[in-house]
Amino acid sequence: MGAVREVVKKALAKGLILSGTDRLFRHLNRDRLLVVMYHGVTRHSYHPPVWTQLPLPVFRSQLEFLSRHYQIVSLSQVVRALDQGEPLPERAALITFDDGLKNNFSVAFPVLKELGLPAAIFLTVDLIGGPDMLWFDELYLLIRQAGADGVTLEIPGTAAQLHYQAGELWEAYVACVEEAKRDGCQMRRELLERLRRRVPLEQERYLADFGLLDWDEVREMERSGLIGFGVHTATHRILSELEEHELADEVLAPRKRFAEELGVEPESFCFPNGRPGVDFAPMHQEYLRSSGYLCAFSTGRDLFDQISGDRMAITRIPAGNDGCSHPDYFRLNTSGALRPLRFLRRGRGKARSW
Repeated sequence: MGAVREVVKKALAKGLILSGTDRLFRHLNRDRLLVVMYHGVTRHSYHPPVWTQLPLPVFRSQLEFLSRHYQIVSLSQVVRALDQGEPLPERAALITFDDGLKNNFSVAFPVLKELGLPAAIFLTVDLIGGPDMLWFDELYLLIRQAGADGVTLEIPGTAAQLHYQAGELWEAYVACVEEAKRDGCQMRRELLERLRRRVPLEQERYLADFGLLDWDEVREMERSGLIGFGVHTATHRILSELEEHELADEVLAPRKRFAEELGVEPESFCFPNGRPGVDFAPMHQEYLRSSGYLCAFSTGRDLFDQISGDRMAITRIPAGNDGCSHPDYFRLNTSGALRPLRFLRRGRGKARSW
């Protein structure tokens, strides 16, 4: 049934493209800011495919499309527009990367340089220059390896366990990671330690994609004049899980470390997970303002209204390794043409699959 739905959605998307719907919405939304959200860009193939690692040919194709149809702007231009009222061009677009993965430098940056396109990277500051992966990336690799080796695993969540037993590794990972996101740091550490004992994983094989940048790489990209940087917390903890006294460690401390390493204070912040009202609340937005941040980015899936939008919750369009990067879907999504469909589905009480 899911395969049939995908065929229908692709056919519908193709029909909308052929009718010129994306061109119409690019014109209608020419004064809204398009912010595209990436994570990693890879030369490798993973099975099951991991959403955060976009294949290089797809990434290049998307950048070429964006450069033809949008005016690509820098993070500093966006900050000045929001803070000082400097106008952005029509059909302005900002390219962003979350987390600060190693392949932002080794794979994505060369393409951005070749095409002369600016971008922004939000750094998980305490992990930059260190040996550790983000916990959810290691979890993906462990579940993937366990499935390949036929290892029996006990992972949290009934749905996750059932998917794993059925050999549905990506579905098992997604269910497990959603469960673990809400369990707190200690439970996540215990989960990873338990899986490490069960699953032999050669982490070094995967650090080129799932490892984090080092500060020399960050500085080289900054010196190019193409890449701007912001803060993605200290260790990628979701703000809504933090006690009030923990906010300083995840929001203020990385701001200081960032300034020490790069010689400038960060002006922008990016919320981990980033769902408004779920992963952060108005109190967190106010805390960011009082800490000196001028804007913050969410994962709300929409174009950003520069006049009425909340600059402490800037919305973005996701581009990951799934149907959202299908060429027709990407064209429609970046134009804002799918927004009416999402509102219609929400009004009918259905999940947001478009």
